[in-house]
Amino acid sequence: MPDNASIIDIIKQQIKKEDSLPILNPHAMKLQKEAAMEHPDFKNLAQLIRMDPTLTSQILKTANSPFYRGLDDVETIKDAVVRLGQDEMVNVIMKVVLEQNFHSTIPLIRSHQQRLWQHSVSTAIGSLWLVRHLSMKELISKAFIGGLLHDMGKLYLLTALEKILLDKTMVFAPPPQLIEKILSSLHPALGFNLLTKWHLPETYRIIARDHHTNVFDVTNLLLVVVRLVNQVCNKIEQTDSSEDISGIASSTEADILGVSEISIAELEIALEDANTNRPMH
Repeated sequence: MPDNASIIDIIKQQIKKEDSLPILNPHAMKLQKEAAMEHPDFKNLAQLIRMDPTLTSQILKTANSPFYRGLDDVETIKDAVVRLGQDEMVNVIMKVVLEQNFHSTIPLIRSHQQRLWQHSVSTAIGSLWLVRHLSMKELISKAFIGGLLHDMGKLYLLTALEKILLDKTMVFAPPPQLIEKILSSLHPALGFNLLTKWHLPETYRIIARDHHTNVFDVTNLLLVVVRLVNQVCNKIEQTDSSEDISGIASSTEADILGVSEISIAELEIALEDANTNRPMH
């Protein structure tokens, strides 16, 4: 790398290396690929889950958590399916499997990962809430996953940054503001690339690529849902909590979906409640 290379150049060069790709172990890759399919084979999923004691315990813990408001203890994967339903079970699998990539040993990277993970899960929960609220039954099985994966380009970038920071031969200390700018500007295209390399369906790759574009497919209602919920989550995460939601209520996305300001306010409440009661792994 030339001495006069910019930080952006350094990151782009690192991304080209295979070790910058967030990696799932082969078993987790099979689980994620099957779970994200249009019509997952649940018998195959259940078999894959049982082969992973850690995943099994995390799923049972989730099924028994206050967040899912169960009355009796769940003790088997079969019971967890009954408790959660197959769609929700798939959502839990995707969440547990994906979270494995958010545990950097570098405090700077881990801090960004934690904020990214919280935002991703909030967008997933909000997207599922919104399609249910709008009675968009055909999207219920996809909404959580679409929201969960929309910002994975940022994980790709953070993994590359981690590799650079671990390289003792390089002097690399980008200011926090520049890291935020890099994450914001580069993550959509890299998200598409990452989900492609993870062999995930085009439905989710398009959301990762187009959730910030000015021009987008207005007939892709899942994309529109994730775009709207992403805006609401960003608003909630801002330090100025006094900002109103009128801008979101008048957005193109809200107009396409027929979402009122009252519905957006209800979505905010649902997200805040979810953040308060969300189970921790």
